[in-house]
Amino acid sequence: MDTHWDESRRFRRRLGWAALILLVLLLVLLGRVIVLQVFHYQRFRQLAHANHTAIVPLAPPRGLILADHGQVLAANRAHYVLEIFPDEIHHLHATLRKLRQEFPIPKKTERHLLHTIDDKPAYLPRVLLAKLTPDLVARFAVRQENYPGVHLAVRWHRYYPYGSLFANTIGYVGPVTKRDLQGFDPQQYLYRRTIGVNGLEYTLERQLRGHFGYDVRSVNALGDPVAPLQRVAPKAGDVLRTTLRLRVQQAVAHVMRKEHYRGALIAINPNTGAILASVSNPSFNPNWFVGGISSKHWNKLLHDPYHPLLNRTLAGLYPPGSTIKPFYSLEALQKGVISPGFHTYCPGYIRVGGHIFWDWYRSGFGETGLRKALAWSVDVFFYKLAMKMGIHLQDHTLWRFGFGKPAPIDLAGSAAGFVPTPSWKVRHLHQDWYTGDTVILGIGQGYLLVTPTQLVRGVAAIANGGRLPYLHLVKNLRNPNSGEIVQPDFPAARQLHIPHFALRAVRGGMHACVTSGTCKTMAYPGISVAGKTGTAEVPVGYQHGRTIYNDDSLFIGWAPYHHPKIAVAAVVEDGGGNAWQALPLAKAAILSYLRPKLKLHTFTNIVVDPAQAFG
Repeated sequence: MDTHWDESRRFRRRLGWAALILLVLLLVLLGRVIVLQVFHYQRFRQLAHANHTAIVPLAPPRGLILADHGQVLAANRAHYVLEIFPDEIHHLHATLRKLRQEFPIPKKTERHLLHTIDDKPAYLPRVLLAKLTPDLVARFAVRQENYPGVHLAVRWHRYYPYGSLFANTIGYVGPVTKRDLQGFDPQQYLYRRTIGVNGLEYTLERQLRGHFGYDVRSVNALGDPVAPLQRVAPKAGDVLRTTLRLRVQQAVAHVMRKEHYRGALIAINPNTGAILASVSNPSFNPNWFVGGISSKHWNKLLHDPYHPLLNRTLAGLYPPGSTIKPFYSLEALQKGVISPGFHTYCPGYIRVGGHIFWDWYRSGFGETGLRKALAWSVDVFFYKLAMKMGIHLQDHTLWRFGFGKPAPIDLAGSAAGFVPTPSWKVRHLHQDWYTGDTVILGIGQGYLLVTPTQLVRGVAAIANGGRLPYLHLVKNLRNPNSGEIVQPDFPAARQLHIPHFALRAVRGGMHACVTSGTCKTMAYPGISVAGKTGTAEVPVGYQHGRTIYNDDSLFIGWAPYHHPKIAVAAVVEDGGGNAWQALPLAKAAILSYLRPKLKLHTFTNIVVDPAQAFG
């Protein structure tokens, strides 16, 4: 019996110890769970979150922009960048400080990153350092394991091989800002660093930007890829082929820069409206803007007194001077104000009220008809024509030929210019409209302002038989993935319904201007040219109670005369007392287009006779 109780007591004692040990183990386990789940919860939550599938965006190459004959005007270059993924980093400030000790990351980049950290989701990368040198790439590669959440990546970088030559037409890309996103879906730019800001880069942003691809990867707690899960390749943007002719652009720009001209030239196909060249000088280097322009470069452009950021072909405003005379002549003939055989006497001036209006040739031209008036730019003829037409018909003429409103073109920024009216003068200047206002408007002076784009469109209508073309730079867009080519559907030219007799008379006068008149030095063997010079007085200040003027030099014309292939409008600011400075630009454009085998230096040796170029 005692033996039974002894065994029972020992069993209960062992059972108690076992229960105690089990209880202790349970308490230890429970304590460990509490430590892990409560005290270390945040750390292990982050580690667990870090072991996940990551979507890595794959940037597409931006679509190339080509000249008409295939030369690349806007290209892409691949380069390495250092990226940081905020959601993979535990201590962002400490990581940035450590990186700055080993890599040349600007302090302002760190400040900007910290300031804008909440602007995008934390899983999206931020660029810390762009355009890494091979040395920096190698240095980071051997230290990458020390920087979880920081990675090397390849990015496409826009590049403009011809620098400033096409800056005002091709435009440029720049860093994405809220202002630039107006009109675009912000969701499309979560992963993008640049956006088209100006020129064709802006106008065709949707077609050029391409479509992002992505890699779905399984990554560990350090952010390192463990296994690829899925890949969707990026799709490059469309390839844009323009109507621009590199040779024509180079020839005109070469003359402009050699002579240090400020001004603009635009050349088009008068039959289609295709823009062959568009030169604005001075210009700027669009590569400065691609990664964000520096303060030094921005201040240089901003404070340049000659405004290199202004696209003078589209937005430069100029009095047209005598280049406006052919348009008045057409309207006067069509409306019966004068006949093709109309003549008047030019003594060198006319008197209106108590004021004398002088001709540029004060000795006078004597008996003058329309052909002679256009060939020699006889001011007195057009003073009298202006009084015959009156201001209302003058304004109607200008509006009819597209002045006073933005020229239709597939590029943003076209200025409207200004066509004055009597009601405008009363409303804004609190003055009546006088006959003298009508007289000077008849030679393209006074309050009238036009753009080179408007002028070339107007002269194209004279060259092609009376059609105002829609101007365009885009020839086609090619999808690099499918090879599909899309031809833009541009609006048809506006038919002006100008009678043949009126066109014949005015065209003849403009042809005579080159064969025997004020722009005789535009002539070239084997090429028949028609044109009209212009000199416009521009007020630049006051001295001793009198207005000080500078003269702009202008030219409009086309070639060949009977079968036009190119129309041009050129302006040189502060050209001097006559119109000759614009002629070398126009001649360079015409010769480089119609005589493509001529050497480039030919265009820098173009000589004009200032004594024969007035208007």
